[in-house]
Amino acid sequence: MRRLASTVCVITCQYQGVRYGITATAVTSLCFDPVSVLACINTNSSLLQPLLSAKKYCINLLSQQHAPISQRFSSPADAHQRFTLGAWQEDEEGIPYLADAQANLFCSMDQTLPYATHQVVIGRVSQCLFSDTVSPLLYQNGAYAIAAPLPEHFVS
Repeated sequence: MRRLASTVCVITCQYQGVRYGITATAVTSLCFDPVSVLACINTNSSLLQPLLSAKKYCINLLSQQHAPISQRFSSPADAHQRFTLGAWQEDEEGIPYLADAQANLFCSMDQTLPYATHQVVIGRVSQCLFSDTVSPLLYQNGAYAIAAPLPEHFVS
């Protein structure tokens, strides 16, 4: 799976007044009608139980300058310490989101499916926020990477 390049995301929720979040790369669009996304979350993740209880969350698509935030959210730091790095805000329902992320997808949990070591979470997107720039942070072959357009001679 190391060869599968993925956009780096941080999935966040708030449950009983506590913010939770993890770094995730197993996130993809699922359907256009209804607009929905799919995320695969390890059953041992600190986010899973609060997420299943809260049922509302945000998928923050990180930009290339957010590598330190990705590292913070993939470390064993306490839940509240993860949010001390970055421009975090809360929406009207208290869901934390990264204000300068490439995009924020606010979701309501629609379905879940257990599979081996993970829980597949399908969410309906209720709101999207987008930044003006497109500079996704990617993860491939065990390292952070950036996307760059191919020269014309590669695509013609």
